[in-house]
Amino acid sequence: MINETFTTHITFTHGGGSHTEETPASEVTNTIKRLLAGPAAAARMIKEVKMVDANDSIVFLARDNKVLFPRPNTK
Repeated sequence: MINETFTTHITFTHGGGSHTEETPASEVTNTIKRLLAGPAAAARMIKEVKMVDANDSIVFLARDNKVLFPRPNTK
C-alpha cells in the first residue's frame, strides 16, 4: 500500500480565498470527484484545484471545472 500524501490546493471564485488540505493516496480519487462534481463545484465556487506530491510536482490540475493535467484522453 502506498503511504504517500499529496497536498491539495483549492482556490475559490469571487474572492473566496484558498484552502489547502492533505490528501492521502487512498483518498485522491474521492477528493478529485468531490472537488469537480460536489456541491461547491456545482455552485461554481471553485476556481482551481491543484494537487502536488511531496516534491511539489503537480499531479493534478483543474481550472473552472476543466481538467488540464493530466491531459484528458480525447480518443
